[in-house]
Amino acid sequence: MKWEPKECHPGDMIRVRLGALYHYGIFVSENEIIQFGLPPTAENRAAEGEVVVLATNIDVFSCGCIIETACLERGELKKRFPPEETIRKARSRLGEGGYDLIHHNCEHFVNECIFGISRCSQEEEVRKRWANQRICDVYLSAVTDAHAIPDTLPEKLLREIQAFRQEEERRRVITCWRLMSIAAERSFHTDLSKAGLKRKLSGKWVCSSFHFSMSSTGSVAAVAVSNEAVILRTDTPDGDVVKTLREPEIPVSISGKNAAAARYFWVENDFAALLGKKRFM
Repeated sequence: MKWEPKECHPGDMIRVRLGALYHYGIFVSENEIIQFGLPPTAENRAAEGEVVVLATNIDVFSCGCIIETACLERGELKKRFPPEETIRKARSRLGEGGYDLIHHNCEHFVNECIFGISRCSQEEEVRKRWANQRICDVYLSAVTDAHAIPDTLPEKLLREIQAFRQEEERRRVITCWRLMSIAAERSFHTDLSKAGLKRKLSGKWVCSSFHFSMSSTGSVAAVAVSNEAVILRTDTPDGDVVKTLREPEIPVSISGKNAAAARYFWVENDFAALLGKKRFM
């Protein structure tokens, strides 16, 4: 699909650039552009109530900017609905709400009317950038007996934790999984219950949403999460490249593709604070 500032025909997908974003619509005539919400200008945001599918004239749609028309490639022309059906679908949705900037916006709407598929190139670009971002976050916390077992864990894992006989070891494991719950939410915006935790045949727990590694000493628990394989150790052998956490002094070693981008957080009362250089040496 290419975009060109050319003459519009009924049933065409059109767009206008407003700042960093594009606003999309279905062209019917110069007096009828069907779109999901008004163009996102400061004036429209101040005046608009609930965002719904509506029709405006071309001047309101363009906001004085250049209108581009989608020039579909041969394969896309075969997949699209006939123009008259696109217009019928768009008109049938006038007044419909449920707008969501990320998951159900004006670009999703026009693609549904033309191809029958809800997609947004702007959302896909954001997801691509996110996938390419180097994420490697290490969360540390004192091991205490104040933490309850997170209720976001699978039943099988809960039974494993409850089966620990030694209280000290049980507290370390609970603290680690408590950190995992915080890390999933803070670093990957994911509830741990929806992160795809499962146990492999080897007995190791893995996650389908991200990679993780756990480690602990007698007084400190640590969890590393990353979008690449990661290995974390708090009891490091001689010769490892480590950072030493002060107050208390604990050696922390992190390795993996994203290790150079590692950030370290100290967690207390479920609040994660980014550690500065004063806490490491």
